[in-house]
Amino acid sequence: MRVEIESEMVQIQQIGGPGAGEPPGSAGSNPGSIVVAVSGAADSAVLVEAGAALAESMCVPWEAIHVETPEASRDPAAALQVAEALALASKRGATIATVAAATAADGILEHLRTAAATHLVIGHGQRVGWRAWRQRSTLDALAARADGIMLHVLPRSAGTAEPIAGAGRRQSQPDSPRNYSYAIALVVATLLVAEVLQLFTGPRSLDLVFLFPVIAVAARLGLRPALLAAALSVFCYNYFLLIPAFSFDIRAPQNLVMSAVLFVIAAYTSILTTRMRGRLFLSDRSARENASLAALAQRLTRDADWKATATTVCEHVHGLLGVQAMMFREVEGMLTPAAAVPPQQGIGPVDRAALDWSWAHGEEAGAGTTVVSAADWQFQPLKTSLGVLAVLALAREDGRDPIGPSQRILLSTIIAQAALAHERLRLEDLMRTADASSGQP
Repeated sequence: MRVEIESEMVQIQQIGGPGAGEPPGSAGSNPGSIVVAVSGAADSAVLVEAGAALAESMCVPWEAIHVETPEASRDPAAALQVAEALALASKRGATIATVAAATAADGILEHLRTAAATHLVIGHGQRVGWRAWRQRSTLDALAARADGIMLHVLPRSAGTAEPIAGAGRRQSQPDSPRNYSYAIALVVATLLVAEVLQLFTGPRSLDLVFLFPVIAVAARLGLRPALLAAALSVFCYNYFLLIPAFSFDIRAPQNLVMSAVLFVIAAYTSILTTRMRGRLFLSDRSARENASLAALAQRLTRDADWKATATTVCEHVHGLLGVQAMMFREVEGMLTPAAAVPPQQGIGPVDRAALDWSWAHGEEAGAGTTVVSAADWQFQPLKTSLGVLAVLALAREDGRDPIGPSQRILLSTIIAQAALAHERLRLEDLMRTADASSGQP
């Protein structure tokens, strides 16, 4: 892999293009396509613009992807930044996708294997400490394993090197007091078992018995309850089982050794199981969403009229995103509901104003947006090469924003499929009109 580290966005447009003297996309060159890897950094939009400029200069298609990892930030602001960057990429003509993987490098490489891409654009922040090492390891993995791919690294300025607030680190959740109670109860139960075993085996090797509560708590309840279980196990073993009984010397060698072993096992087990659980969650969610999107695409290809298509879209939006959904289309100069799930829904005057604005401007409006935010519904236009063909309306019964940051990427994919289906219907209508005017059957 050839690695190019650019200092300005203008330079990134120039490298990786056709050979000297050849115009972009000329015969004899094989520019392939471009992949832009988007993270939750504050300057993700700059990265998208750089990828768009590079694709335009080379006259090749491009796509923007985001890799979801178990270590990725759970900060809603970071998720919103990713969604906005991917939405910008879609407006600039890119196809967008999300990839679930153990690491960012694994996700990017897996996507590159299935995409006919020859260029990869990523950002490089000015980080220090372990974050710098992790970023460097990602670049090294990409450079070593992605054969035939030119890597364009766009440096970030010092003011935007780090992701936005909270990004890059997992938001810690407070442990429930019940978890600590379970940890204490499990250690006490293990002590009772050890007391019974001591009658037959003596105190030797009974310290191994306390591995079970520590591992179980670390795997099921988290790190801090596991550390409590480890400390309590050390105390119970030395105070109740070792001779002389009912005495505890914290400086005893067996205390130090047992404490170190149990603490290390607790930390390792907790970290390992947390990562495995995160990967399983991402894998399951990705599989469910992909299956639902595939089912949506199949149903849309079978639907032959506007009402059936609108109903299919509303049903899938309602099922996938858990929101109320309506589809509006223009009939005889008026925007009228084509389908609604659940049925028998209506909109008020403020919502009607947001709907009209979305239809006229081809931009989202309503709740959760910057346009007519006082509305109860959010309106997403289905914009195609033929113009805006319909508007999808979303709302929640509790009045919250219809779409969270983590759902925006999925919504964008659904809207893209729905827009293509409506474009097909419009083209079929135009063909029937042309056939009727020409007198053909």
